[in-house]
Amino acid sequence: MEFNIKGLLVSASFVLDFIEMDILKSVTNHGLRVAYISVKIGDSYGLSKEEKFDLLVFSLLHDIGAVENLKAVNKAKLEKAIEHCTIGDEIIQKFPFHKSYRNIIKYHHEHYDGSGFFGKKGDEIPLFSQIISVADFFELNYKEKSKDELLALLQSKEGTQFSKDLINRLVDLTKHIGFWLDIKDAFILTSIENLKMNAIKKYSYDEIKKVTKMFSKIIDSKSEFTKNHSSGLTKKLIAMGEFYGFDEEKIEKLSIAGDLHDIGKLAISNRLLDRNGKLTAQEFETVRKHVYYTRKVLEPLKGFDKIVNWAANHHERNDGSGYPFGLTRDQMDFESRLLAVLDVYQALREERPYRGSLSHEKSMDILMGMAKSKKFDVDIVESVNQVFK
Repeated sequence: MEFNIKGLLVSASFVLDFIEMDILKSVTNHGLRVAYISVKIGDSYGLSKEEKFDLLVFSLLHDIGAVENLKAVNKAKLEKAIEHCTIGDEIIQKFPFHKSYRNIIKYHHEHYDGSGFFGKKGDEIPLFSQIISVADFFELNYKEKSKDELLALLQSKEGTQFSKDLINRLVDLTKHIGFWLDIKDAFILTSIENLKMNAIKKYSYDEIKKVTKMFSKIIDSKSEFTKNHSSGLTKKLIAMGEFYGFDEEKIEKLSIAGDLHDIGKLAISNRLLDRNGKLTAQEFETVRKHVYYTRKVLEPLKGFDKIVNWAANHHERNDGSGYPFGLTRDQMDFESRLLAVLDVYQALREERPYRGSLSHEKSMDILMGMAKSKKFDVDIVESVNQVFK
């Protein structure tokens, strides 16, 4: 089916930047700027549209390994954490690239003179890794230094952190006023969208699932208490789809919704998600925003309207007491109501900072109580009990 992977990645960069916010205390458009600079450098090497698209993916997601390194107290320490390179490289292997690549994320902090994490130097470092590295360095200093200071700092790294050729290519880009305007916060999203490359094409469900599984792993890795939540929910959605006799396409779509339903949680601080104690009213309101962010991340996926609703409605309730929009039963389709029930069931069966995992029987008591109070469909809850008892 036709799938705008670029749209998903660009939208996801919005919530991935909130990981940076946990460290930097500000949303920076870091991923978007690194991606734009990387692709523009790629242009100077004469990369094909397919290669530039693959470079865009790597550069947008170069810091995905940071999800498991949020204990770093600042960006400088995070950049020195070797684990975010190895974890990120492992996660991104699931992406359906146009070509085969090795160690792009793993080596994106290598130095041209061999003084990086893994001691790779010169042409031992993949070109894409070198491009992302210089773009990342440029972006991290972009708002803190004047134009002249930034260029002087960049050129001071010639032959040590970066090759002379790579620095010259980036400096050539900076000679044009359009480059500096393109990377401003007000214009960077449009600049990314205007990059010419193959972004929308027909993908098989297997290829799409590689992407959604990648994000499922990123989401679940954010907290030790949710490390199996999305994957567990997806498995239960598949089981319920088979129980109801859904066709293969609907089950695949439910599976995608399960993988992505909590992508908005990337925008929520672990300080709240892992709190071993009661949240304030304001903090709870912040956590509740994650379903709105999920909808905003997935909305660019044209043709995925049903999947977007299924994923983003998982905290709505039949009686209108849910969030973020207070939808009622007649405003939600069956699949949305099914996913909402299974999301609660999956959460109850997992450990949380404030309690241990609950048994199937105790979980069903809670779900049936919610059904009797008109929050869930009784027949869905009974079916869940029949399938998983």
